Amino acid sequence: MPATRLSVSPEISRRNQVLLSLFLFSVTSTFGFLQPFTPLYLQSAGMDPGQIGWIFGLGSGIGLLVQPLWGRLTDRIDSRRPIIILSAIGAGIAYLSFHLATLPWHFLVLMAIGSNGSIYLNSAGGTLIGRMVSRERGGAAYANLRVWGSVGYIVVTLATGLLLTQSSTGFDRAMLNRVYQVGPLLFFLIAAIALWIPDEKTPNSDPDAPKRAVSKAPFPENLKWFLLSYFLYVFALYGASNFLSIYMRQVGGNPLWVTGMFAAGVVCEVIVMRWSGRLSDTYGRRPILLIAYLLLPIRLALYAAASAPLGVLAVQILHGINFGIMGAIAVALINDLATNDTRGQAQARLAMVTGFSSATAPILLGKIVEAFGMHAMFLSAAAIGVAGAAVFFFKVEETIEVSGVVLKSLKWLANPPQRR
Repeated sequence: MPATRLSVSPEISRRNQVLLSLFLFSVTSTFGFLQPFTPLYLQSAGMDPGQIGWIFGLGSGIGLLVQPLWGRLTDRIDSRRPIIILSAIGAGIAYLSFHLATLPWHFLVLMAIGSNGSIYLNSAGGTLIGRMVSRERGGAAYANLRVWGSVGYIVVTLATGLLLTQSSTGFDRAMLNRVYQVGPLLFFLIAAIALWIPDEKTPNSDPDAPKRAVSKAPFPENLKWFLLSYFLYVFALYGASNFLSIYMRQVGGNPLWVTGMFAAGVVCEVIVMRWSGRLSDTYGRRPILLIAYLLLPIRLALYAAASAPLGVLAVQILHGINFGIMGAIAVALINDLATNDTRGQAQARLAMVTGFSSATAPILLGKIVEAFGMHAMFLSAAAIGVAGAAVFFFKVEETIEVSGVVLKSLKWLANPPQRR
């Protein structure tokens, strides 16, 4: 195959590739309005940074408690489709109800329902694809389908920015209500698409045996260390990202600057993700992931140095490298460590770690913003990112067999130094 051409996988039919791409496009497109504007919506409703942190944190925390249940349930019934539909409809109703909320606990309840749906929908894509491809092709297969999610994000976030820029009061609640009256309809589109997406059964499973035994997902040492490093990574990245749109507003950015900032990072993400999965299949998950871990603290520190909209946007472009790698390869690595009988549980663990970090980070970093300001918060997040990189480098081992041409000359990338 020519080096410039990337196929998804011969193990997935053309029809299923289209359906999975459409599913991932729709799921990730919801973040095109949620990520930039939920913090600003809460601010417009009178919440201060500390309250915003608690709402994000507790909302995500409540949502993540359900994820292990969903993972075990989908493995038990050997089907993901029903939970996808329920999660999508629940999230859509929750976000459509934002305009009715007046008190912090109202937003907390709605965020819990919405976060639960969003967390599961993101993990479901990895589970569906992981059940259809071999481990050797898992990185490229997921990345080349997931890239359509990034395209959906770009389309929605730029459309939202253009909508709000038409108003001179784009950050007030009345204008932001327009976003939350239209954007959540995407969740109902996801529920409709779920009726057709491929949801393959485990070979030899009996669909008429709802009480069949469910294998307990193994919890190997390697998975434990990766989830710890991933927790610190997500804690630093998304804890800081919850306040990024507010920071852009502080330095003078209008709604189009906010969405342009997030879209710029995702444009870079599309380019990186197209190659990161394939490279990880060839050279291993660990060397490629290490790039993302090392870049994150640098990026977070650079936010603290940015003092104008263009500077913040320029730093955000680095998100494309971070998520272009982590967004695809973390899912592939989890699939490496699971079987068809345990893949739902394994991806639920990744989702649970994502949710737990998303639950605790906004609370802690929100307190830092209140006490010391945005710059101190970004530097604190950078320090946490360094800790995540250290855990990954010294503890996490490679999960697949890779060609040794590069790794023979760079052995320290293949496995943690003390385990070579």
